[in-house]
Amino acid sequence: MKRAIPVDVYEDGDLIRIEFADGSGEHILDAVWDESDEQTSENRVAFRKWAYNHLRNQGWEILK
Repeated sequence: MKRAIPVDVYEDGDLIRIEFADGSGEHILDAVWDESDEQTSENRVAFRKWAYNHLRNQGWEILK
């Protein structure tokens, strides 16, 4: 199974995207936060879950 490493990217305290790379550092995908969504802890958890599931559905294992 392919492995993906997520990195949360913040700007001014707000989550703006999650960058995913493989074990060799090759970029896979950026999951970008919808600016119209409120920056709450619950929304961030839901966003991470959505982004991780998206990659899992494409055959990636998410390393934390």
